[in-house]
Amino acid sequence: MLSKEDIYKKLSEIMKREFGFEESQLTLKAHLVDDLDLDSIDAIDLAVWLEEEMGQSLAEEDLRSIRTVEDVIDAVHLALQTG
Repeated sequence: MLSKEDIYKKLSEIMKREFGFEESQLTLKAHLVDDLDLDSIDAIDLAVWLEEEMGQSLAEEDLRSIRTVEDVIDAVHLALQTG
């Protein structure tokens, strides 16, 4: 089972690689739209990369409630727990 810290590290790797973010931009409270300027297509891409990297897909309801980096981590952590 991955810890939230492990998920954050993997998420940071994905977001730096795929979107070109700097480590300093990826704080837990960073808002995906307002701070990181991600759009709905980016969110879908992120969900696909997370599924590929973590082997766990997120439910559509979970995706709708994600607003911040921390929300992503929490959703992935919950999905891994409930598997």
